[in-house]
Amino acid sequence: MLLVLFAFVFYLPQVQADCSIWNLKVHQEQKGWLRGIPVYQVSVLNTCFIPNGCTLGNIHLTCGDFNTSFPINPAILRRLSFNDCLLWDGAPLPTAIAAYVEYAHSEPYPMTISSVTCIPQDP
Repeated sequence: MLLVLFAFVFYLPQVQADCSIWNLKVHQEQKGWLRGIPVYQVSVLNTCFIPNGCTLGNIHLTCGDFNTSFPINPAILRRLSFNDCLLWDGAPLPTAIAAYVEYAHSEPYPMTISSVTCIPQDP
């Protein structure tokens, strides 16, 4: 029993230390125009490159009062409330994979990662 508790206590911090909000990089750029309105592409990349990788899920972005001039599949990006958008319906973003979203608006929305869940990997 003591050995199991010891292993759990030392394993859990390692999982949390290997994976964090800082493993996600957000990049946004204008990609074109739609009926005179700028189209922006947002990419969110999981940059965690530890040996076993780290999968990040339940990714929330700051997004102000996000609105777009053309429909976006809500499974890709959904505004839950003011300044809270959910990426990929909360699904995991594996190591070295990027999620892409395009939207049209007169100005870009400043988007940053606001929260994320680290999904433990099998040892």
